[in-house]
Amino acid sequence: MSKNRSQRGSGHRLSRKKFLTTIGAAATVFAVPNVVFGQAKRFAGKTLSVHFWSGPEGDTIIKNVVDPFKAETGAEVVIDYGNTANSIAKLRAQKNDPQLDVTMMDDVGIYETAPEGLLMKLDLSKILNTKDVDPQFIVKDGLGIGFFTFGDTLVYNTNYYKSAPTSYEALWDPKLKGKVGLPTSDGTDAMKLIVLSAKLAGGDEFRIEPGFKKLATLKPNVHSFVSDYAAAGELMKNGDIALMYYLPYLWKEQMARGYPIKGTTKVKEGVFTAIGTCAIPKGHPGSQELAELFVNKALSAEAQVGMAKGLWWGPTNRKVKISDPSVTDNLVMPEEFPRVLHVDPIHLAKVRQQWIQRYDQVLKG
Repeated sequence: MSKNRSQRGSGHRLSRKKFLTTIGAAATVFAVPNVVFGQAKRFAGKTLSVHFWSGPEGDTIIKNVVDPFKAETGAEVVIDYGNTANSIAKLRAQKNDPQLDVTMMDDVGIYETAPEGLLMKLDLSKILNTKDVDPQFIVKDGLGIGFFTFGDTLVYNTNYYKSAPTSYEALWDPKLKGKVGLPTSDGTDAMKLIVLSAKLAGGDEFRIEPGFKKLATLKPNVHSFVSDYAAAGELMKNGDIALMYYLPYLWKEQMARGYPIKGTTKVKEGVFTAIGTCAIPKGHPGSQELAELFVNKALSAEAQVGMAKGLWWGPTNRKVKISDPSVTDNLVMPEEFPRVLHVDPIHLAKVRQQWIQRYDQVLKG
């Protein structure tokens, strides 16, 4: 996962009525959950090819999805590592000879490849844990489904704040002159900050001028544009930065070492989230049933609890229960799903380059 993760929109999701109808059908067909896993390792000798991120992200998926899936099914999993851009490139390059059975990528990958016919629509009646996934995480009418979320929010210095800020307006506090860290213009995090500024000023992503005017007034508070996360953590520790708008998990390791850094998703305006999704390439070479079972495992509550604790990936499964505030303060939990904010990714792609230039102009010029 990186600061350039892109975020999803709300224009192409299943309606709640359609979602519940589909899941109702699933309940009729599958009276006993996870019935296949009850048949001991009947997929022994089968192989599934899966593409997802490397590094800590990949390690988290292996521990909580891949290894349990292999133990339960007897199947082997061949992992092809790469980020969302790599996923998109591979899907396009392999269009006439697909090599992947499942791809895990940011939701922007679903939106980019959907018009090209590279993904198959998921049969939700065969992915049983879908019934517990909030409908807003069904992407592009079922071409993808979210198995985690991540959100930009306030990351604050606990030496400066005795309790977490409750509004994004805190970024504009005159007392924070020269003490705010912001995302660099080339990341989607900056795009979300622009939309957030517009919302605070009465606009939105389609009425963006109030956002740039609001953003210009933030300039006096800017300490720096954060690209070196470890260095930013040191600046927080030293008191040079008091508040940032970013992804809390980027400072997870430093928080664990006692740095005065915390995140909060309990902000009254809500939190912009992006989705890590599962998708099945059209014409994939392996077993369809096995691919669906792999997606099903990623959607399970137990897998998502492990990923949330391991890397602060927010769940999409409404049954996930976590009580540890050191985890829940840094991600969006099921009770907060109604407060999730969305951006139209198609619109964002159209305006991205223009917004990058204007972001730099108003905050650096």
